[in-house]
Amino acid sequence: MLPGIALLGAAAGLLFAGPVGAVFAPAALHYIVPPLLFEAAWNLDLEAVRRAWRPVAILVLPGVAIAALCVAGALLLLAFPWPLAWTVGAALSATDPVAVIAFARSVGAPTKLVAIVEAESLFNDAFAVALVRASNFVLSLVAALLGALAGDILGRFACWLRLRHALALWALSVLGVYAVGAAADAFGGSGIVAVVMLGMFMRTRIERTIDEGTLDGAEAYWRWAAVALNFVLFAWMGASFNILDARTALLGAGLVVLALAAARLVTTMGLLRVLPELSEARRRFIATAGVRGALSLALVFTIDVHLPGAQSARAIVFVAVLATMLVGVVALPRSARKLLASGT
Repeated sequence: MLPGIALLGAAAGLLFAGPVGAVFAPAALHYIVPPLLFEAAWNLDLEAVRRAWRPVAILVLPGVAIAALCVAGALLLLAFPWPLAWTVGAALSATDPVAVIAFARSVGAPTKLVAIVEAESLFNDAFAVALVRASNFVLSLVAALLGALAGDILGRFACWLRLRHALALWALSVLGVYAVGAAADAFGGSGIVAVVMLGMFMRTRIERTIDEGTLDGAEAYWRWAAVALNFVLFAWMGASFNILDARTALLGAGLVVLALAAARLVTTMGLLRVLPELSEARRRFIATAGVRGALSLALVFTIDVHLPGAQSARAIVFVAVLATMLVGVVALPRSARKLLASGT
């Protein structure tokens, strides 16, 4: 479903390409990405993540760095300046939680593997933001603590109110997303980090008190919100796309996708080999979960459009993200079927 929404949004945006997209697209990092990441964090199985912390750590730390360096190297071959190449590499280093989670769940993958790719996509988003924006580690840690504290407080507040209406719970969480994200950004921390922690801690606090029907209803509202927000984001990107950059975008995106694939193989088939609990079939499944999405698009739009090569970089990321989604549609179900058939 998500690739279709992305393509539809991109096509709609291309119809209105011009200054409108350039004006509004930079706002995506503050107004569109936070609720998308909250929705993914809200559904994260923390106990499953705790049991799978070793592969998650490998995928998030060296995995993100390797991907950023590979993409930056590919762009250097196209004569992009190093600062711009590194920024694009960092933006594309993180997998997309919305796309990855949707794909992983739809193909019936084992719970532990779903938890690994879910946690990877959320935590490497925070790492990628830090790389792009050169975030202060201490301020990012403060933002994480702020998000966790706010999640616990909002969860307790929802339990105290004894919320029984899904829409009310959803509205409370939306308020928390924008309030906490804005507060973290205000003191120089990472709103993305704060929102991810908010989602995890708020859900943990309320899941034993709020009835299952209310939780399911709130999740349904978030799923539809994610669909709408992804459509808007890709439409903004399409509206900012310059058809004159199409040739550069196709060539650059081809090199970038190859670089991402190489980095993914190094991490999953190389570094993860040290973990005996992950069979080759399981590592192959993780390798195919390298789908990029909303965060990559939003981060590349923080680049000043007046910098040399910035417009081409935006076009390359736009095409590369769409390409990884289309590859994921084909590759993930196939690897899942092979994994289930192998019984490992």
